[in-house]
Amino acid sequence: MLKKIKNRLTDLETAVSVLVNSPTFQPGEGGGFNGLAGRKRIFEEVLKKYRFSCIIETGTHNGETTGYLSVRSKLPVYSSEINKNMYLLARMRLKNISGIYLYHSDSRAFIKELSNNPEIVQSEVFFYLDAHWGNDCPLVEEIEQIASRWEKFVIIVDDFQVPGDDGYGYDRYSAFRKMNISLIRSTMKKHELCAFFPTIPSAEESVQPKPRGFVLLTRDHEYADSLETISLLRRHKVK
Repeated sequence: MLKKIKNRLTDLETAVSVLVNSPTFQPGEGGGFNGLAGRKRIFEEVLKKYRFSCIIETGTHNGETTGYLSVRSKLPVYSSEINKNMYLLARMRLKNISGIYLYHSDSRAFIKELSNNPEIVQSEVFFYLDAHWGNDCPLVEEIEQIASRWEKFVIIVDDFQVPGDDGYGYDRYSAFRKMNISLIRSTMKKHELCAFFPTIPSAEESVQPKPRGFVLLTRDHEYADSLETISLLRRHKVK
């Protein structure tokens, strides 16, 4: 109960801060991807390597990353947010940007709905998964849905533990479970996915107190070859 109250207060503080300081999304270098310049560089390199038809995001939150994804990629962006107040806040902030489609929905139901659209499911898609919050961690189910329905995709998972660099922060969704490779290992092996982590040291990211870690996932074999050519990424061998 106390954790739920704390989460609601955090959402309220975020909403008030955004309404006061940035009621309308303003494109700029600072926003999106938690302000991580290195992650933005990686995203822009990935965009050059693949022919994505759209971007699918789970966890709109205040819409900052949603707006960034739209402005930088010039692609349609579909995004879901389960918290109604945050959904309404994002809708207000992003109303002047065309090509953004917001859903007030659980991320699993959202991905399932989009997977029933032949035009979307048969194309190359970039996914940004950031719907994990509190005790709810839909990540494994999200990846399972994506890998079962899409053939060509690249996923970035936010708040993920980066092996070998403790300076990157990551989420826990219980006392014993971390957002790391162990959590998704069986799903990766089942669908023959491979993982890439940033080569950029956390110390080079200026975000305080800790930059958030992340992982890229995609099909193994030839589809992953393009990511191998990005020097900002290193392939992680999943045992």
